[in-house]
Amino acid sequence: MLPRKTVAAALAAVALAAAPARLPAQEPARPESISLRFGPAEGSRLTYTVSSVVNVDGKNFLGTDLALNADTRGEIRLLAKPSSRETVRTDMTSPGLDVNIRLPDKVISRKIGTTAGEPLEVVFNRTGKVESIRNPEALGGGNPFNISVPQILRDYFPAFPAQPVVRGESWLENRRLTIPFQGLDLQVNLAITYTLDDILPADDGRLAIVSALYKVTISGSKDLNGTLGVFEGEGVGAGSLQVHADRGYFSEYRIDFKTDAAFVMKKGQDRLASFPFSFSAFAEVVLLNVEAPAPGLNRSRS
Repeated sequence: MLPRKTVAAALAAVALAAAPARLPAQEPARPESISLRFGPAEGSRLTYTVSSVVNVDGKNFLGTDLALNADTRGEIRLLAKPSSRETVRTDMTSPGLDVNIRLPDKVISRKIGTTAGEPLEVVFNRTGKVESIRNPEALGGGNPFNISVPQILRDYFPAFPAQPVVRGESWLENRRLTIPFQGLDLQVNLAITYTLDDILPADDGRLAIVSALYKVTISGSKDLNGTLGVFEGEGVGAGSLQVHADRGYFSEYRIDFKTDAAFVMKKGQDRLASFPFSFSAFAEVVLLNVEAPAPGLNRSRS
């Protein structure tokens, strides 16, 4: 007969062998993050088509129509130059942007762009924001509109996130558009929320699908012989963006918003009169063509 201690030890060993093994706890898988930085490879040539439409409808304080329609259509071309880690240097040229402004009593048309053979030197940061424009004389003179190539780059190019993002994550941007309006400056303030909706495979790497929501407020004022004229209004809008993450550029960006506004005459705290109007804008920038860097050129986007 086995000693009692030996029997007890054997039973304990059998019990341990029968017990299910405890696996170490597994952490949930982290969602894939992606870095969306503006930075086409040195030597890349990007050609974008640009189109925008701005509409204003209503009446001014004299009871006359405020009907205004302005549209801009054309191409811009960017050539990526040697750049630092934090900026992207480009030579920008344009064969011409056709600008048309239709007022109640006349139509004004003009072609704007760079002068022949002289690129505009534009420096972007890695979020796509214009940092500086070094030779504005390349644009020539004589443009009577508050519509220019630098303004289009600042107003109608998207903002990339400063940090890597995951699906469902958002980043914010604030920008201001200035529109000439009956001799006054109408300020259109945009609070933009971009959201990464998806990451898809593409022929040239990963394609980021981004949606954008716009909260719009209207501001601006002018002293009119002791009476203050003030713009007021709010609106919303939506847009979309496609970014070729592994190439450092976007292929589509669309903006669409509308605002119900008013031009209010004030004296002190008293509101003397209010003249409602509507303001809407649509713009899209679409990649028409990409020319890769010449063979042997350093393609680093660091």
